[in-house]
Amino acid sequence: MYEFAIVVLLGIGTFKVVDMLNEYVDLSKIQSILTIGLGALVAWALEFSLFAQWNIAVRSETIGYVGTGLMLAAAGYAAPQVFEHVAEVIGHRREATKVRAA
Repeated sequence: MYEFAIVVLLGIGTFKVVDMLNEYVDLSKIQSILTIGLGALVAWALEFSLFAQWNIAVRSETIGYVGTGLMLAAAGYAAPQVFEHVAEVIGHRREATKVRAA
């Protein structure tokens, strides 16, 4: 369970770093690849591999770090969308309860 939280938080951080860089330099064409690469670099720098954590055999440690980086990038892209959807659902529920009460 802790691994999931680590992946989501590192993914959001990685995504936001690339997003911040995109404000200063136009990275729109390579933003996805840069996010995956940065995710793999972060996983390698922290020596964090989900495959090693879950005792899943991979051919080499590098593949484990690249796979973990791919998961970090995916979590970084997905998390803001999920938060936005949850906020929208909660917002609609509050509006519906206010209309019924009035």
